[in-house]
Amino acid sequence: MIQGFEEYTVDVTPEEIRIVNLIAKSISLRIGVGNAITNREIRKKLSERNLDTSDVKIRKYIQYIRVNKLAPKLCASSNGYYIAESEEDWVKYRESFRERVRSMQFTLSCMGE
Repeated sequence: MIQGFEEYTVDVTPEEIRIVNLIAKSISLRIGVGNAITNREIRKKLSERNLDTSDVKIRKYIQYIRVNKLAPKLCASSNGYYIAESEEDWVKYRESFRERVRSMQFTLSCMGE
C-alpha cells in the first residue's frame, strides 16, 4: 500500500479477481494502439454488468494484470490500454516505461530527505 492512498492501493481481493479476469480478457483482444481501450470505456463495460468501480481501481487492476502476466505485452498510451503489436513495439514501450521511472527517481532524489 502507498501511504496516504491506502483506500486505492490496497491489494486486489479474491472477489475482485473476477473483474480483473474480465479486464485482462478484454484487453488481450485489443492488439495495437489503434485498438486501445480507455479506463472510462472499461468502467462503462463493467457498469453494464453491474460491476461499478473507480478509475483508480482500474489502474490497480492493470498493475495486477501486468505483475501476474494475465495479458502479456500490456501497454498503455493516451489512447488507452492495448497489447503490443510486435516485439519491437513492446521493447519500445518498456524502455519508455523505464525512462519515466528514472525521471521520477531523479525527481525524488532531488527532493532530499
